[in-house]
Amino acid sequence: MRAVVIIVAAWFVLAQVSVFAPSVDYLWLGARWAQLPKFPGDVGVLALSFYTSAELVDVAVSIDPKCQHLVALDSATMASAGPGVVTASVRVVAKELNRTCPANVVINARYKRTTSGLEDGITKVEYAEVFIPPYPAYNLSTRGAVLLGFPSNITLVVENPYAFTSSLSLQGQGARVASPIGSVKIGGSRAEIPVVVVAEATTASLLVTIQTKDWLGEPVSLTYSVPLFATPPPPPILAISPAVLSQNKFNSVNITVILPVVADGVATISVAGAAAPRSAISVPIKAGKGSAVVDVYPIGGAVTFTAQVAYSVGGVSKVDQVSATAAVQQEAEGASAVEVKPNRLVAGVANNVTLLVRAPGPFNVSVTVSNAAVDKPAPFRFGGVGEAAARLVVTPLAAQPVVFTITVRHSGGVDQYTVTLPATSASIFTVTPMPSLVKAGGNRTVVVKLVNSGDVAIERAVVTITPATGDVAAPSYTFQIGRLAPLESAELPISFLVPVTQGGAVAFTYNIVYVTELGASGTAQGAFYVQVYQVPAVNISSVVVTPPRAEVGKPFYITVTVLNEGFVPAINLQLRASAPEGVKPVANPYYFAGRLDPQASTAIPLSFNATAPGRYDIELTLTYIDRFGNPYTVPYTVTVEVANTTAPLTLAPATGSTAPTQSGGWIIATILAVAVLAVMFYFALRKR
Repeated sequence: MRAVVIIVAAWFVLAQVSVFAPSVDYLWLGARWAQLPKFPGDVGVLALSFYTSAELVDVAVSIDPKCQHLVALDSATMASAGPGVVTASVRVVAKELNRTCPANVVINARYKRTTSGLEDGITKVEYAEVFIPPYPAYNLSTRGAVLLGFPSNITLVVENPYAFTSSLSLQGQGARVASPIGSVKIGGSRAEIPVVVVAEATTASLLVTIQTKDWLGEPVSLTYSVPLFATPPPPPILAISPAVLSQNKFNSVNITVILPVVADGVATISVAGAAAPRSAISVPIKAGKGSAVVDVYPIGGAVTFTAQVAYSVGGVSKVDQVSATAAVQQEAEGASAVEVKPNRLVAGVANNVTLLVRAPGPFNVSVTVSNAAVDKPAPFRFGGVGEAAARLVVTPLAAQPVVFTITVRHSGGVDQYTVTLPATSASIFTVTPMPSLVKAGGNRTVVVKLVNSGDVAIERAVVTITPATGDVAAPSYTFQIGRLAPLESAELPISFLVPVTQGGAVAFTYNIVYVTELGASGTAQGAFYVQVYQVPAVNISSVVVTPPRAEVGKPFYITVTVLNEGFVPAINLQLRASAPEGVKPVANPYYFAGRLDPQASTAIPLSFNATAPGRYDIELTLTYIDRFGNPYTVPYTVTVEVANTTAPLTLAPATGSTAPTQSGGWIIATILAVAVLAVMFYFALRKR
């Protein structure tokens, strides 16, 4: 009987609890992205969800962003909604990505349907913190030289600011990708991928396809074209030694072939102007170099060696043709001897040539010169006893050999000699600016390196350097230099003003009047170029803290205004914030702004939450690169005061929807007390 009474009492209590327990009429479920914006200014779709226990009629749902990064386009309207979970889709424009934006969501229903009919509806204003996620974006570049037609090892640099896990595959446009084959997994914010590519055109490029997923996990496919800038390879080198051969005899000539790359091949060499044991000489090439010795018998004024060079690199075959010429000089026979100095002439320049003749007793010499202008009458005659020397000023008319025909008449008879000297048209000066790349804006100093690349020493020279155009402001510079031995150099500093808007190549002309150690004078003219490049000048122009004095337990905001004062865009602009203990970032303290145009600014908001009072320094680091890939860093420190504003605990009467819950709790407690007293009274009667 006691058990029955207890069960009945418990059932009574539970029944009362179920009768008086409150029910949920409405619950805000939050905002989430249904369609992501892909770039700043793109349209996205937000899904706004809530729960209602009743059917709502004539419903309108809208979002009101409280920041500049998000703009609402429209609101969602429904004839009826509920009961149950209701989702409304609204379109918004994302002005910036990777931002957190506070917003109010307004839910308005004109009527609510009940069992007795239509009643007044509801109006709810909810708070939502909308994070605008970044969309996958990559910066790609290559490092390394690409030779046209050769397998070239380069590095593909992939920068991924948001560290999306991805895979990429490569294809060549005007090029063939030898490695890697297939897809390559990449992760983190930066990846370097070794690539072996064979460029078939100077405008070749890599087509990079990246497969990844966005913030919602949806697959994303991106394609980028990366230029390769292929350059033609230098030709092989054919070297011969000695450079002057003797006439009327066999000469042993050392032939060396050097390839521009490390490869194996073969060179087939033919000889013109001389007799050789074989019509073609085969020279094997190992590891980029090959050599051979061949005996030749000159039959003309010069001997030309032509090499047909065939080699293979990474499965790519290459055939080049190069040549080299040796001068021929007749050796003295009998009692006389002839020597001509120097053994090489410069075309278009007055060259001092010395003739030295030895013969027994008294002798006479007759000299004629072909393919050149001479300062002496033709034929030129001189003589002596035992030994005699004569000097001629010879100016080759073109880049072709100069032939000296020398006849010596002495007591032993008559000897005739033919001496051929090669004439080169190359300038004997090499002019190079150092550095050849300067920044725009300001006074720039460049050292012009003047190298004597000829075979004869320069005794003295006067150099004049003048700007070729009005792109820069600079005077004409004149330098006097002394002796310059072959391959020695002189350094000539010049300064010029470069406008801040200047970019590209700036030309300077030079004029050199010189005298060689042989007494020959000449003039050389030419031009050299200095490349001027512009760089972005990005600075933090202002930092605003809102509110100016932060409070513990409440968020505060830092707005950083970044200004590009330069005349070219800044690329890969990023801002990172480092907060000390006592300050916590509300969202990711990393902001990727991407590209900032010249003479433009952008505002970057950061949000933090203060957890302890005090004075805190928040370190900001602004980084970016220019179009050449040079990195720049701008540090900045923001000091924030955090006040302790802990509010005292206050009790307030319950209002609104909480009142039924409190009154229901008192009723339940009263029912429980009555039930317990009834049970105790029943058992007291049983004992009596």
